Amino acid sequence: MNRLLTSSDRWRLTLLGGCSALLLVFQPLTSITIAPATFVLPILLIAFVGALGLIYRVLGRDEGIAATCFALSQLLLFSNCAALLNYLGLALRRPLNDTLLAQAERALGLDWWAYVVWLKSNPFVAQATTVAYNSSLIQFVIAILLLGFTRRFERLDQLSLAFMIAAIGTIGTWCLFPSFGALPMHYAQGMAQPPFFLAMTKQESLGLLALHSGAVPPLRFDELTGLIGCPSFHTVIAILTVHGLWRVPWAGPLAAVASIPVFLSIPADGGHHFIDMAAGAAVAAASIAFASLALRQRMEQPVLAREAFA
Repeated sequence: MNRLLTSSDRWRLTLLGGCSALLLVFQPLTSITIAPATFVLPILLIAFVGALGLIYRVLGRDEGIAATCFALSQLLLFSNCAALLNYLGLALRRPLNDTLLAQAERALGLDWWAYVVWLKSNPFVAQATTVAYNSSLIQFVIAILLLGFTRRFERLDQLSLAFMIAAIGTIGTWCLFPSFGALPMHYAQGMAQPPFFLAMTKQESLGLLALHSGAVPPLRFDELTGLIGCPSFHTVIAILTVHGLWRVPWAGPLAAVASIPVFLSIPADGGHHFIDMAAGAAVAAASIAFASLALRQRMEQPVLAREAFA
């Protein structure tokens, strides 16, 4: 087992196991059901990626490919478990905090809707920010692949572990203090469909509010969507991506530049309060610190386990 799994693998699998255990324990306590057949194909694909990493590690062919496949398969499986656990939070029926967040922003002199109109008034900027918003997760996956294939294992481990820690912290915070963002709140108050396109549609926004106030249909893989308003997980992902690639030649500056339209798009296309982004930045910073602390144990080893595999 020690030869097949690095200390980083064990950390990730521990968090994955904990998330899975919570899902198995709490799902039967709620009225929310899961359609397991819809998850078969994704799990098979995840298993294939993990098996590919196992083959490369056992044969000692290429530790870069092995580490990337292991990290990616663990992250994908964790993301599915975390998403389902996030939906179970709806069963708590906690009151939404969007009104309180909006009041806090107004007290700070921030006007969310004025910003959205300003950003989307230029057709080119409007389209570019929408594309950027929808690409943030793709940028994160590219970062994982780049760090793994270039054998930057410490950065890969820190990025992947920080992602898991941040997801757990974000979901836990949201379950206790749920919010869907400024856009759903404005639609609920009677705002008409704006004349410009936003990544979050009116139908999706009202659908989130319906999930909170009514029955939750059986959870299907192809219908899972983001629920979290605060902390903004898009902000978390963007910060983690830039941090993970920061010391990589050309990729670090490119990631920083690509993150600018992502940050600009989050209040508009994601419908987030500005405070959501501040909370997301705090979660990202804390998760990076916790991941770094957890991975320091490897420094006591004279030779990295991966180098021994190779």
